[in-house]
Amino acid sequence: MSALLKSLCLLCALFVSGCATDLDVLPGSEEKNPLISSNYAAADRLLTAAVKQELLSKDKRVLVASWVDVNQVSRTSIFGKMMAEQLASRLVQQGVAVIEVKLRSNLFITEKGGEMLLSSEIKEISQQQNATAVVVGTYTDAGTSGVYVTVKLVRALDGVVMSATNFMVDRKLVIRIINQ
Repeated sequence: MSALLKSLCLLCALFVSGCATDLDVLPGSEEKNPLISSNYAAADRLLTAAVKQELLSKDKRVLVASWVDVNQVSRTSIFGKMMAEQLASRLVQQGVAVIEVKLRSNLFITEKGGEMLLSSEIKEISQQQNATAVVVGTYTDAGTSGVYVTVKLVRALDGVVMSATNFMVDRKLVIRIINQ
């Protein structure tokens, strides 16, 4: 085997072994994406020890609605839909039974609005879907500062907020999707 070929083989082996530590980290996953990691951290903060214990019993289920613009609660955006989807994914990863709202026909759904729950209908819809709690979120464009987000886990039976969290998303991450 020529020296050049041996060098190339050695270089390839080093390259492959250098990547071995990140085999379970996909490009664009939460470990590499600040938007997803912000959402996952928010979900983790919602699941305080007491709340998580309550939600992990087998008969407990959660609905996650699209997040809405705080200035126009009947409006969401790609941002609001995407953020709700990411948070729901993290809840599932944490063992919470999340109901897929896109399979339901009795939610307030508009063509551009997404799956939204009106506060007057939360109790009724939650009972129909056998949901213990609902995750709702709002966001507001803060201009050059970013986007402020509030997420709440609300007990469906009586509307009591079980846990809540706030965070800010860097405007550069969402500039193209916040107003769509």
